[in-house]
Amino acid sequence: MTTQSINWNELLKARQDFRRTWPQLLLTDLLSRALALVVLTPLVGLLLKLFLITTDDGVLADADIAVFLLHPFGIAALIVIGAVSLGVLFAEQGVLMVIGFGAVENRQVSWLNAFRYVSGYAVTMVTLAGQVMVRLLLVAAPFLAAIGGLYVIFLTRHDINFYLVEKPPEWWWAVTLAGLLMVITAILVLRIFANWILSLPMVLFQGSRGREALRESKRTIGENAWKITSLLMIWLAGITFLSGLFTFLVGNLGDILIPDLTGNLAIVATGLGITLLVAGLGNLGIAIISTALFALLIVRLYRSMAGPGRLNPDISVPGSLSDKPSAGIPGKAIVGIGAAVLLVVVVGGYAAARNMGEQEKIDIIAHRGASGAAPENTLAAFERAIHDQADWIELDVQENADGVVIVAHDSDFMKVAQQSLRVWDATGEQLQDMDIGSWFDPEFSDQRVPTLREALDLAKGRIGVVIELKYYGHDQSLESRVIDVVEDAGMASNVKIMSLSLAGLRKSIALRPEWSHGLLNTASIGDLTRLDVNFLALNSRAASYAMIRNAHDKGMKLYVWTINDPIQMSVMMSRGADGIITDEPALARQLIEFREKISPVGRLLIWIAGEAGLLRTTLVSSPAEDA
Repeated sequence: MTTQSINWNELLKARQDFRRTWPQLLLTDLLSRALALVVLTPLVGLLLKLFLITTDDGVLADADIAVFLLHPFGIAALIVIGAVSLGVLFAEQGVLMVIGFGAVENRQVSWLNAFRYVSGYAVTMVTLAGQVMVRLLLVAAPFLAAIGGLYVIFLTRHDINFYLVEKPPEWWWAVTLAGLLMVITAILVLRIFANWILSLPMVLFQGSRGREALRESKRTIGENAWKITSLLMIWLAGITFLSGLFTFLVGNLGDILIPDLTGNLAIVATGLGITLLVAGLGNLGIAIISTALFALLIVRLYRSMAGPGRLNPDISVPGSLSDKPSAGIPGKAIVGIGAAVLLVVVVGGYAAARNMGEQEKIDIIAHRGASGAAPENTLAAFERAIHDQADWIELDVQENADGVVIVAHDSDFMKVAQQSLRVWDATGEQLQDMDIGSWFDPEFSDQRVPTLREALDLAKGRIGVVIELKYYGHDQSLESRVIDVVEDAGMASNVKIMSLSLAGLRKSIALRPEWSHGLLNTASIGDLTRLDVNFLALNSRAASYAMIRNAHDKGMKLYVWTINDPIQMSVMMSRGADGIITDEPALARQLIEFREKISPVGRLLIWIAGEAGLLRTTLVSSPAEDA
């Protein structure tokens, strides 16, 4: 069978379709995104609750996620939730395709009719999405397993933090080979997607079912698959370049219009407003190009290669599409909606400014001591944190070979002392001669691995201590030994206990329920605020405004780690975080003092500018290895 070649002239007609329908496409794109958010968020939440009903708390944290996803029940959850989410994405593209199909047939298809039409194919689109999810998982599984094998082969001899910091040759071998596998996987996925690119219009305009649509699309594309794969790669590269260029330009515009956030508030507010407007319109334009125009191209590709198709049920009248673009809604409605949005923004901004009038006390927690100025988890770093006016020091504890609780983060001492000795194999005598400061700076060559008791004696009466329980599978009685040391040092009222391990944390809670305990978390599935803990310590990606409010409603405090950027610090403070875990406690203290001097409106402007990424010190997510 001879495969029909791509008709490039037909594809170029998508520009004409876009010109005649862009107001409808814009409105439809905005509404579909809003509707997807309203529908998808609670739906996914409900599905997660159903799949997590077998867990003790309905929550999975960190390592438990991997265990769950490798279980058949977890794989089923991934497929179902992925299919529903992908089905919603198909629906977003589908309504745009229906408008595009109308343009091809010279029909004036309104946004409302497009939504109604696509809703009739909801079940079929979810079925199609399920087929896609299963097949993509089968394709990706060997590559993911191979990447895991690279980790085992190259990066398990020492603690992962050694490789992240020192980047020895084996690190680069692992990264290079893993990167190559990821590139191959991405190209293969795009190649598969190229074969399936006509499946959605075949569902909408031919009435094909999920598996049938995928099979028909692959047969129709035939030997054109690599051409379409190349086009997809060019499209993605172009959108990425356009987004990066626009972000760069907006950043420079922000530098020009907002040169000094401490200056005249009227000038700052005006500059911020203009920059936000430009950023919003530009990002909206890029979104339209990357979604609406893409949908129109697929429709034209379908018409040129697969067949005419039809609208079933039929909507609008052929010949009704005007050359003059129209959104299909009255101008007064647009003005009214715009005024309502503006009112909401103004009222919301005023309420936020009032809420910032009185700042709650924000704890500064020195991450492994003042580890930006001294070697981490050393007495020197703890002393520096006290000098820098931190409220707490955070340190990591494990048991050594003698059963003594020592302060150490990694599973070995490669990063801090170039020694591969495992913590649980190290005796006190070996640790007495181990220099863990010179790697940071020769002036700290006198620093040795401290015991928890030494750290508590230094802190007593001067600063609180947040103790992180570290588990590498070799702990003996870590929780009870930590409790004994704390109580013997007379520090029970000045410590908090936290851990990445929920099981370990529960052991400590059972022994001393009156102490303050918190879960340190990098990734989770489910509602962490359902856990019976006093606080959560989350990375900046997880510490959203809604998450912080939810934690406070449950009586929990929420700390954010590890933040060394002043703008990000300010953003987290404005979101309502109770504490900032940082390597730079002096910087955090200076920022708090600065925020106390400026008005609530000034803090609000910094918050908005920081959230929008309009300041040069843009938001940076905390790396997982900081936990």
